[in-house]
Amino acid sequence: MVDFINEVEEELRKDKYNALLRKYGPYILGLIIVIIAGTGFLEYKKYRTTKLAKAASASYMAAARLEKEGDLQKAQAKYLALSKVAPDGYTGLSLERAAGIAVRLGNYDKAVNLLDQAVVHYSDKLHKDLAALKAVYILMDAGRYADVELRAGALVDGDSPYRDLAQEIQAQAEMKSGKIERARKTFTYLANAPGVQAGVKARAGQALALLKAKKSVEALPEAKDVQDKSQTRPSSQTNEPKSSQDPK
Repeated sequence: MVDFINEVEEELRKDKYNALLRKYGPYILGLIIVIIAGTGFLEYKKYRTTKLAKAASASYMAAARLEKEGDLQKAQAKYLALSKVAPDGYTGLSLERAAGIAVRLGNYDKAVNLLDQAVVHYSDKLHKDLAALKAVYILMDAGRYADVELRAGALVDGDSPYRDLAQEIQAQAEMKSGKIERARKTFTYLANAPGVQAGVKARAGQALALLKAKKSVEALPEAKDVQDKSQTRPSSQTNEPKSSQDPK
């Protein structure tokens, strides 16, 4: 009797399991397929990323060799071609190297444009802000002080790791464009504020000394006035020859 009851219970359990399987089986099978397909896709993506990184590394080194050999045009072209197909990290590096070559070739506008593109392709803020700061230095060399103040100001106002350097170059642009008091105020802050990088602090102190010396020189009489005063002194001698004629 007990065996009969056990067999009945076993059959009931089988019927229940079969009913559950019929009801949820397709969903379970679909989930298994999704998991297998997802795992396969991730592995393929990992393989493809590794393959692309190796190819990008080889192309990057080839461009670097051309640059070292002095073939700047070909090196720049190779960097730019690589930036269009490489992963973002190599894209940013390639654009920066191409920008460096543009500076060496005297094309500052192109260099700034390439660095702006590098900023977009970098994902790490450290790399983004460094590329942006390089563009500011190039603009400074080109004498575009208004652009320097604008771009450096964006780095100063944020939480950039290069904030001190941005403030320094901003103050230099202010000084070059005649905004002496604003430059003096920034240099004073950099020379005395705690936490400012040692190199920036030292250069700010030197800039303040130069501004002080310049102010002292401007307070002196102009060289022309000194020369005019010296010319007004009476001469003790004349250059006219004495007459050698005898009186009659």
